[in-house]
Amino acid sequence: MLLCSAFFLYGISSAQAKHVGVEHDESGESKTSIARLDPDDVLNMSFIQAGKFARGSNFKENKAAFKMCRKYDKSCKLWWFSDEYSERLVMLDNYWIDVYEVTNEKYLEFVKATGHPPALDDSCSTDACRAGNLWDGASFPRVIRKQPVTQISWYDAKAYCKWRSKRLPTEAEWEKAARGPVGSMYPWGKASPKGRATFNRKWKGVLTMTNVGSYPNGVSLYGLHDMAGNVWEWVDDWYHRTYYTRGPKNNPKGYTEGEFKSLRGGSWVNFPDSLRSAFRRWSRPDVRFNDTGFRCARSASPDFEFK
Repeated sequence: MLLCSAFFLYGISSAQAKHVGVEHDESGESKTSIARLDPDDVLNMSFIQAGKFARGSNFKENKAAFKMCRKYDKSCKLWWFSDEYSERLVMLDNYWIDVYEVTNEKYLEFVKATGHPPALDDSCSTDACRAGNLWDGASFPRVIRKQPVTQISWYDAKAYCKWRSKRLPTEAEWEKAARGPVGSMYPWGKASPKGRATFNRKWKGVLTMTNVGSYPNGVSLYGLHDMAGNVWEWVDDWYHRTYYTRGPKNNPKGYTEGEFKSLRGGSWVNFPDSLRSAFRRWSRPDVRFNDTGFRCARSASPDFEFK
C-alpha cells in the first residue's frame, strides 16, 4: 500500500510535463516555470505525494547509531547523533525530486549554456587538494560523465537547479524521499549497504565514484537512486542542531539565515552509520568538496493529479 504514495515520470508525455507543478521565487510567491525543463530531467523525476513521514530518530536509535559508529571510529561520541532528535511526524506538500544525482555531463550543459564556472575547487594550494579536481577547465575524462558531479558549492547547486527551473530540496523533502513514510534506516530498509551503495572507499581519482543508478538493490521506496553513498547532497536548509525539536511540523524549511548549510546521504568515503537516512551533516555554503554533489526538486501544486 505504501507504493501508492509514489508515482514516477517515466514515459510522461510533453503535455503532462507542463503540469509538473509550481516553483517559488525568493519572495515565496508561486509561479509556473517550465522554460528550461530538460526532457530527460522531467522523465527522471519522482512525484512524492503529500502526507506525513517519520523524520529524525529517537534516543534508542541514536544509541544504535553510536554503537555502529564505534565499530569504525573509536573517537565517536553519542552527541554526534543528537541533531537527529527528536523523532516526529512531519507533514509535507506534494513535490517532485530527481531520481538521480546531477551528473558531470548534465552539469557541463549548464556550464556551457551559462558561462558558470566549472566544477573545480580553485582555492587549492596543495597537490592533495588538486587531486580532487576531476575536471580540467570545462572538460573531464569521458569515463566520469555519468558519475555525480562534485566540487560544487551550495551556491553552484542552487544556480544549476534554478537554471533547470527547479530548486534544491528542503532537508525534510530529502529525508522523506530517502526514508519513505515510515522512516526506514536506509533508503532500501535495514539491510547492510554492501552491494547497495558506494561507501567506505579511498580516493582513486576517476575510479572513486560509481555511475548514478549503479545499485538497483539500493533504491528508495520512491524509486530514487544513490540516496545513500556516492556523494553527499546539498539541501536548501540552513543547518541548526536543534531544528528537529523546535521547527514546525508542517512543511519545515529551516531557518531564514545561518552559518552552515545541511548535507545529506553520506558519500564514497563514509561508513554505514553516516549513510543512514536520518544522519545530518553541515558545511559552509561556499566550500567545494570531492565528496559532495546534489540533486534537484520541484514544488507541485496541491491539486496535482498524476495521470
